[in-house]
Amino acid sequence: MMELFTTAGVIWTAQETGLVSALRSGPRPAAAYAEELGLDRRATQLVLEALVALGVACREGDAFEASPRVKSMRRPEWLGSVPLENVWSHVPVFVRTGQPIARMDGAPAEREASYRGAVSGLAALVAPVARALAAKLPVAPARVLDVGCGAGVWGLSVAERFPGARVTGLDFPAVLEAFTARAASLNLTDRVATLPGDMHAVPLPAGGFDLVVIGNVLRLEQPERARALLARLAAAVAPGGALLVVDALAGGTPERERARALYALGLALRTESARVHDPAAITAWLEEAGLRAVTPIDPGDGDVSPGPIGALLARR
Repeated sequence: MMELFTTAGVIWTAQETGLVSALRSGPRPAAAYAEELGLDRRATQLVLEALVALGVACREGDAFEASPRVKSMRRPEWLGSVPLENVWSHVPVFVRTGQPIARMDGAPAEREASYRGAVSGLAALVAPVARALAAKLPVAPARVLDVGCGAGVWGLSVAERFPGARVTGLDFPAVLEAFTARAASLNLTDRVATLPGDMHAVPLPAGGFDLVVIGNVLRLEQPERARALLARLAAAVAPGGALLVVDALAGGTPERERARALYALGLALRTESARVHDPAAITAWLEEAGLRAVTPIDPGDGDVSPGPIGALLARR
């Protein structure tokens, strides 16, 4: 417990004093960071050494700089000028006021603007999990609908595994640019189509798809809208087909539950009313929509850690 509090204190201090941001412009000696930020030299040296031990910084000789993991952290457009690490610095404000630092679950136009610049980075982050999940699908689908597809990481991973699969990406027009770009980068352009519009309103062909995937989207919906969305997606599943829900459905181990709890907090920090839904509730909604044999799928394996991500596969 002491190590946990010490780690939290070091990370918090590094963020609040500007060390995390300054480390991105390294490598430099501890004295240089102290002078730039108006800090005590000895204390800065000790904090930097602790950051190295925690994997936040790396060191060569007397020079410190951000670790590759920190350097890879982006500033997505949906956060505007707010650095990604500042999301967690907002927790005290959130606890006192309940107000998030960003709102990614607004009206359709706001969602389109928020996700346009974020989806490619998010796809790169979860691509290994998406491929591991696709490898566990029991049946090869020919017609796939990727709902709220973003850059298409879930649907395109299915296409990568099954050469006969064709994927239709459904999302806002501006967001679909990332879907077509990712498909091109994977040499899948001839096997994709786009369906621009709001997933809650765009017409869908009844029974038109062997597999409907909704990945990392349902969490942005309040329960009644999530329930209604699954009902309309279920109608688009062909007889013998399936609906695949991918979301924060962790369970089974303390590590997975911890990942889910931290994700739920992070989601609340950047949305107005989004939430992590109970897997039992999602299962009930799927069954209510006329689907059956709801089966959980763990997308993790020996090489891939899914964090809070899990999946439910429901058949028609």
